[in-house]
Amino acid sequence: MKKLLTVLIGLLFTSCSFTGGNVPEVPLVPEAPEQHPGNILEEYLSEQHPDFEKNVELAKTWFTTFTSEDYDGLSALMTDDVQWQSGFYGGPVMDKEATLQYMKGWQDAMENITYTPENYLPGVDPETGQLNGSVRTYGVWTGTNTASGKDFEILMYHYFTFNDEGKIINSGDFGDVSGLIGAVAPDSAE
Repeated sequence: MKKLLTVLIGLLFTSCSFTGGNVPEVPLVPEAPEQHPGNILEEYLSEQHPDFEKNVELAKTWFTTFTSEDYDGLSALMTDDVQWQSGFYGGPVMDKEATLQYMKGWQDAMENITYTPENYLPGVDPETGQLNGSVRTYGVWTGTNTASGKDFEILMYHYFTFNDEGKIINSGDFGDVSGLIGAVAPDSAE
């Protein structure tokens, strides 16, 4: 019985070992996408939503309007039932009135605000994953805190979704906003 068990174990190890048969070589570096005409991902990414470029211009208009402190202009860029995600820790999704107060709060607290985009990217519908003409952007805000005189620079992410009339229906701000407020606050008196 021991001999039979030893033979079976030996056969098991021998049958699982590589015998040097014909195994196709697999390149360590994958071929570049341009070597594969009809690359599905490349085709998908090259087909842009027809409203995307127009909506990028609308997003740029929003940044220009915001930095010029034109609150009537900001209001006109949004639908009456806009939903805006606050950038603050635990911040709510806001309606139009709260959004305009949020924006005015930034303007009252900061001076010489500018936004320098790193990019404008196409967005997708969160339910379907399909391009929907919405705009995402990463960029750097700079300015000076009104109360302390301290300068700031912060990388932020914003998204904008527009309706057929070119108005913002939802948007949001993401970045270390609470950290920014702490960094530029006036020094405490000791």
